[in-house]
Amino acid sequence: MYLSFQTGYTCEASRIMKLPTILFVLLLALCALFGLTFVIEEVPFEDVATPSGQIERVYSGHGVTHPRFSTMDHGGSGAERHARVLWLGWAFGVLQIALVVGCLMLGVKRDRRVRLWLVGCGVLLGAIFSMVVVSYQGSLGGAPPSLFFSLPGPTAWFLYGYWPAQFVVVVLYVLVFNRAVITTKDVVRFREIVAAERRRRGDE
Repeated sequence: MYLSFQTGYTCEASRIMKLPTILFVLLLALCALFGLTFVIEEVPFEDVATPSGQIERVYSGHGVTHPRFSTMDHGGSGAERHARVLWLGWAFGVLQIALVVGCLMLGVKRDRRVRLWLVGCGVLLGAIFSMVVVSYQGSLGGAPPSLFFSLPGPTAWFLYGYWPAQFVVVVLYVLVFNRAVITTKDVVRFREIVAAERRRRGDE
């Protein structure tokens, strides 16, 4: 108890031990969302009569043959196809970001500030991705999309915002790797263990 109170090691270790549980819950949530895609009925669809007189439901949410180019499919109305499932795509993307950031945090054992920086990067990526989805939802009404640097809003958010923001996480992880993940002392200790194991096997 005294050691725990003086150093805070137990609390820190407890937080690290909880992280795998959180990652497992995130993975289960991703699996649940993926499973929902098989349950929600595809739209739009049309009930057509077959030559035998039966009614067959034909789904066209995955695309239909282009009227001018038969070798190409086109999606049709985005509002009709995505209104019911857009939240699934948003939730799946946000959970994926959380899972990736959590896996990066799993290796950080020494500097608590690094984990806070990673959380901040995850929040930034989640916010930008949310803006991609929100701007896409706003473009489903059929009005001509507003352009930003020659690109529609959702594409601009992704290309000019989300894509470069990912490198912030990469640069941060590279800069702190030798200090927060594997230090020089860790490498020296690892080599000592390997050398001792080789000597032990040689003695046998």
